[in-house]
Amino acid sequence: MYYLIALFALTLNPLIWKSNYKKKSFLVFQGLRLIAGIVSIFVLTYVGLIDHTWEAFISYGLFIIGAFFILDILFIRGKYGGVTPLLGLAFIIGGLYFTFIYPITITNDKYEFVKKKVTIEKKEESAIDEQHIPVVPEKYARYRSEKLIGELKHSSYYDLGDSTIQKIDNHLYWVTPIEYTGFFKWLKGEKVPGFIKMSAEDEGAEAELVQVKMSYVPSAFFSKDVKRHVRSIHKDMILLDVSFEPDDEDHPYYVIPYGKYEKFRNIVDVKGVYLVDPVTGKTTDYSLNNLPDFIDHAIPTNVAEDWNEWYGKYVHGFWNSHFSQEDVMVPTNWEGVDEVNGVFDQELQLHWFTDFTRPKSGSGAMVSYSILNARTGKFIFFTEGNGLLNGKSAMNVAEKTFRANKYEAGTPILYTIYGQFTWVVPLMDSNHVFREMMLINAKDEKVYSTGDTKRKLFDDYKYAIATKLGNDTTTPTDKALLKSQKGIVSHVYKAETERGTAVKFMIQGSDKIFVVQSSDFPYSIFIEKGNTVEFNYIDTDEIMTSVNGEFKIIK
Repeated sequence: MYYLIALFALTLNPLIWKSNYKKKSFLVFQGLRLIAGIVSIFVLTYVGLIDHTWEAFISYGLFIIGAFFILDILFIRGKYGGVTPLLGLAFIIGGLYFTFIYPITITNDKYEFVKKKVTIEKKEESAIDEQHIPVVPEKYARYRSEKLIGELKHSSYYDLGDSTIQKIDNHLYWVTPIEYTGFFKWLKGEKVPGFIKMSAEDEGAEAELVQVKMSYVPSAFFSKDVKRHVRSIHKDMILLDVSFEPDDEDHPYYVIPYGKYEKFRNIVDVKGVYLVDPVTGKTTDYSLNNLPDFIDHAIPTNVAEDWNEWYGKYVHGFWNSHFSQEDVMVPTNWEGVDEVNGVFDQELQLHWFTDFTRPKSGSGAMVSYSILNARTGKFIFFTEGNGLLNGKSAMNVAEKTFRANKYEAGTPILYTIYGQFTWVVPLMDSNHVFREMMLINAKDEKVYSTGDTKRKLFDDYKYAIATKLGNDTTTPTDKALLKSQKGIVSHVYKAETERGTAVKFMIQGSDKIFVVQSSDFPYSIFIEKGNTVEFNYIDTDEIMTSVNGEFKIIK
């Protein structure tokens, strides 16, 4: 039925038909136009997978039909023969208007659309569990995953798809689907052999190949293309970016968010997702308020990027955003990667995070930041970021700290750690091998910690907060204070690590477990039950804490 629109490719001017219908060349030319019209519809619907709506027809068809109408200029005869070429020119001008001019006129509508979704808060108060802060950068996860591709049978048939961070069974992983490398590899190859996941929390974990035969994937062709498969079932919805998400039992699914356009296809509102089983092709429709628990990526990154840009840029309309720029904020622009980064809260809900700076090139400070719930679309804008170090500056600090090693900083993420705004920055060598993590205080870049393990990284950061922010006019934190302790050892445990001997002990009257490294305090290896010890430590609400600054065995 949709291909009937191809009839618009024919000459529709009756005066031209009256003068030329007996000419064989004219009829042949009309046949070629009809074929071209059918091909155009095929390219737009089957290849381009556009939605089957009148809005789409107008949006894409004005240019195409206008071009066909202009072709009638070849057969102009008589006083009114030029009507259709002029009409074709009007169609093209209309298409240019809707493409370039109309979006400028609705910038206020874009801002108001996002404003309805925004909640403004001063500061994110939720505590962060350090065990669920991702310390493994995406490039390193892909580097490790690439090695597993080489172990596959017919490995040249396959490549890595897009990597995404997500929770699986209450643990954060980098998940990467395996894809075909091209059409002929798809014809010759078997089904896609599975996907690769690697812990985003444990820097020492190995990448794991999860074997499952998948047929409906983005890199397949014809009816096996997962997005084309969904379009064949649901023709009138906008299909957004595809993401790959296994459930807690490692069964794979493709998630395809869908929505509706507003303001002549300039504003997209996400309504739900289509969940596709790549093994069987079974497709299920879920609204945003009824998603399965394992789905993290219902709001695509490009939608989150648009919403952040509209909210920061168009507060006073289009012209203000380019000239006086009153109250304008600009989301950080990361080169070669998404402008929003995945952050998980204490409930392991994925949010898209970005920081905002002034509209000035090279600005090193942020003015605010936002998080957007990737499941629900709830948009929270935080106002207490003014004057803090922005993400790009945090990367510069990290790379300068390891200038001699020539480490490359991965994309940083802002967390509230021990009551402080803190940038978490991964560092890799030139081969994308993970080397160090760095925590950088966003208020004072001289307060930081580095480490290749989480325990050292966070213990050192506690110490840096308690000792280096003490001269500030404000209390650095109520969750990380340096204290002195003296007591009798009631329990002791020693274990060999890469840093030497780790001594864990408890003292009478305290339920805390204290950790001291022999590399920091060599005499600690001689601790025995009954010894009296004196030491400093960072007092937090955690059960296990590290000795910092001073350690003595009294007797």
